[in-house]
Amino acid sequence: MILRLFTVAALAAALSPMVLAIPAAPVAAQEAAPRISGRFVLQDQDGRTVNDETYAGKIRVISFGYTFCPDVCPTTLATVAEAMDKLGDLADQVVPIFVSVDPQRDSPAHLKEYVAAFHPRLVGLTGTPEAVASAARNFRVRYQINPAPDHNPDTYTVDHSAGIYIMGRDGRFAAKLGYLENADTLAGRIRQVAQ
Repeated sequence: MILRLFTVAALAAALSPMVLAIPAAPVAAQEAAPRISGRFVLQDQDGRTVNDETYAGKIRVISFGYTFCPDVCPTTLATVAEAMDKLGDLADQVVPIFVSVDPQRDSPAHLKEYVAAFHPRLVGLTGTPEAVASAARNFRVRYQINPAPDHNPDTYTVDHSAGIYIMGRDGRFAAKLGYLENADTLAGRIRQVAQ
C-alpha cells in the first residue's frame, strides 16, 4: 500500500510540469466573457435624465462608487482628474463619469458638489435603485450595501467593484483599468482609444 501511494505521488510529481506546459484552449473554445454593454438611463448632477447615447461621439471614462467611500472612490476620481489634465486638447473629446451605487444618499445635488471637488468636467450620475442596479449590471459591476454595526441608517458602507471603464465614441467597451492604475497609464489608454 505504501509503495502504491509513493508510486502515485511520484507519477503525479513527474507529470505536473507536463500539465503546466499544456497551452490554454484557443479563445474561441473558451467560454465567452460576459459582454459590457455600457447602457444606462440615469440622472446627472443637474437632475436631467441622461443615457449612454447622451454622450455619443465622446470617449467615456466611467467609474462606479459612492460619495461616502473612504478610499477607493476618491483615489479613482483623483486619477481620472489627473488623466484629464494630461490629455490637453483631447480632453474636449472625453466625458469622465462617476456613477453612484448609493442613490439613497447620493442625490443629484450632493453628487454635484462631490464631483466638482475633483474636476470641472466630471459628471455625476445617480437614479432610482432599479436604474442604478441596471446600469451596474450592464457594466458587470457588483455592489452590496452593508448596514452599520450601530444600525445607524446614515452610516452604512457599500462594497463595490472598483475599476475605470473606457467606452469608445461609439459607446462600445474599449478597456477596463484597475482603480490603482496611474494617471499616465489611463491617459495613454484614452489616447489609444481616440485613434
